[in-house]
Amino acid sequence: MFEYRFGIKLKTVTANAAILKLMRKHFPNMAFSELSEKIKAHDYIYLTDTKKDHASEKRKLLKLLKDFDKLGLKTELFEEKRYTPAPWNAVPMSRELLYNSVQQSKEIHRETLLDIERETEGFVSQEAVKDIEDEIKDEWENEEQTI
Repeated sequence: MFEYRFGIKLKTVTANAAILKLMRKHFPNMAFSELSEKIKAHDYIYLTDTKKDHASEKRKLLKLLKDFDKLGLKTELFEEKRYTPAPWNAVPMSRELLYNSVQQSKEIHRETLLDIERETEGFVSQEAVKDIEDEIKDEWENEEQTI
């Protein structure tokens, strides 16, 4: 089975208070020592979960990226791929690839909602289109600002 996931690392290996505060915001259940070790070891700060919804995982990755950018921190993005049970193969990933992937997920979400409307109602009314667009906007609003 083919699997893929995205990850983010900080280029710095120094865990200062501002970085730890930001990381604590995104990972409230992790100890400061664990967060600090991730940075010092140049480990992934976040790695998407292949078992969860990829769209929501990508949104979380984008939120982290946006917050790191606000602090002026340099980051590295990676895409990992494998055919199970082989080991993961990590390659650097551009922001453009991540943004395109998020846009693709957004379009798939929109088309899915339109298809559901067609199947349940037999057509898509202007009111339904507006509701769908509002739902998409609400759900993806933060990512539009990041992109």
